[in-house]
Amino acid sequence: MIFPRTVRRFLVGYLILHLLAVGIFVFVLSRIARDQMIIAAKSKMDAMSLLLAEYVGDLENGIDTQTLPAYVERIGEKSEMRVTLIKPDGAVVADSSTGQRDIGSHATRTEVLMAKAEGVGFSERYSATLEKPMIYFARSMETGDDGVTGYVRVATPAVAINSSIASIQRYVWFSAISLGGLTALLMSLFSAKYIQPLELFAAAARRIGVGDFQAAINLTRQADEWGELGDAFEGMKEELIVREERLIENNRHLDSVLSSMKEGVIAIQPDGQVMFANGAACKMLELMRPEIVSKQLFEIVRIPELISSVEQTQASRKFCKTEFKTLGKPQKTLRARISVLADEKRPGVVVVLNDVTELRQLETMRRDFVANVSHELKTPLASIKAYSETLRMGAINDQEKNLEFVKEIEFHAELLNKQIQELLLLARVESGENAFSISDVDLNQVCRFIVEHFSKLAQDRGLNLSLDLMDPAPIARADPSAVKTMVENLFVNAIHYTLDGGTVTLSTSTMSNADQNEAVIAVSDTGIGIAQEQQGRVFERFYRVDRSRSRDMGGTGLGLAIVKHLAQSFGGSVHLESQLGKGSKFEIRLPAAKESS
Repeated sequence: MIFPRTVRRFLVGYLILHLLAVGIFVFVLSRIARDQMIIAAKSKMDAMSLLLAEYVGDLENGIDTQTLPAYVERIGEKSEMRVTLIKPDGAVVADSSTGQRDIGSHATRTEVLMAKAEGVGFSERYSATLEKPMIYFARSMETGDDGVTGYVRVATPAVAINSSIASIQRYVWFSAISLGGLTALLMSLFSAKYIQPLELFAAAARRIGVGDFQAAINLTRQADEWGELGDAFEGMKEELIVREERLIENNRHLDSVLSSMKEGVIAIQPDGQVMFANGAACKMLELMRPEIVSKQLFEIVRIPELISSVEQTQASRKFCKTEFKTLGKPQKTLRARISVLADEKRPGVVVVLNDVTELRQLETMRRDFVANVSHELKTPLASIKAYSETLRMGAINDQEKNLEFVKEIEFHAELLNKQIQELLLLARVESGENAFSISDVDLNQVCRFIVEHFSKLAQDRGLNLSLDLMDPAPIARADPSAVKTMVENLFVNAIHYTLDGGTVTLSTSTMSNADQNEAVIAVSDTGIGIAQEQQGRVFERFYRVDRSRSRDMGGTGLGLAIVKHLAQSFGGSVHLESQLGKGSKFEIRLPAAKESS
């Protein structure tokens, strides 16, 4: 049977205390028993010495009687004691163990010295003569006026006493160990049964520790401390359930709030470990959420500006902000605000991230727009001024050149007017002030109108025109004139950027997605194409792929921007596919009318 560890420890402690108590008992009992045995032996030797002393005293020659040695030997054999007669000077007259053999003077023996001083003497020591421990009792013999005439010494071996004491000790130890083992076994069985509820508590605590609050302990009916502990445990469990639910609810609310934020939030412990990061932060920094918790910030983020700002905030305990670019593609511009968490020594920090990529791009576009507007308007104005000054300074009288100069002034004035008109149109479209007449637009008819209207321009440039129209015709919900404006801008651009012998194609189709059906009109060419790095900017105002070429052809740099914003005004979009040197394809996708669905 395997007892619980608590029972085993209790059993070991009990056995140690039991053996210690038995050892003390055996020691005390042995001393008492030995003292009693020595007292009994001393009493027996006292009686024997008294009888011998009286007997020797009654002899005529006393201790010098010739028959005493033989008598002493007989007495020793019958009594199993050693009897020794000693003269006052210490000379041994007779000894029951050694006979009359000279065994040396006994004048300095302890018991003899005590008998000489007090009349009787007692000692216990090892006998060199007999080579074993002995107990000695000596008595002085006195006769009349002669004083001390000798000493009678009786001795008995101490081996018997020691053997008896050892037997008693063995018996007591055996009895104590047997009784201790039996009681220990009974106590272990009783203790194991009594502390069995402790195992129930431990098992229930382990289950509660891993979140299983269904663990129950059926001890509430016991009218003892276990029952009280069971009641307290159940109360604690209910309180933990309430607190757990409250924490889960709070964490859920906090997680919902943080997850719904467009700002990224990262909480960092004082030692630099990341303890929380919401989805926005992981998306901005291109991190995997489960992998970043409990890791050092510098292990997961390789951005020196961010790490330096966090360390600076921890050191100074002051709010800090920084702006940096991410390392991945596409590159983002992030702004970080770093504040401290309350802590006595080294504070933790909270990093709030904002994606300002679009804002910085808009700022760049605004700067570029101002610069481009200034440049685009300055160029025709400078040309008009130059030609006007030339005419004023005398060229007006030059019959061969004056008309050419006037045509140039007219061309640049028309270009300037067109730019201003398109800027105004673009401003109205963006502000929503432009009033559109939304109706069903037959995209096939729009394509035929554009081809018919610009066929001569295409022929003059040596281009082939192609129509690939869907049957039945896609019907879009938009403003007819706005659709013509979009297709016209794309078609003219395709003509201008396609080399002689190339082909410009107008096609229509439909598309379906989860949100809505779309009517599509596409303008494709086999022209110079657009590089990949420029495709994201071609819809910006005044952005030109080839500035000199587009300006020479009378382009304002606003056509694609107008197309983009007009399409968005109707809930549509514009898409570009192009490869440098292999042509381009622009698609205008507009919401389809229900009949076209």
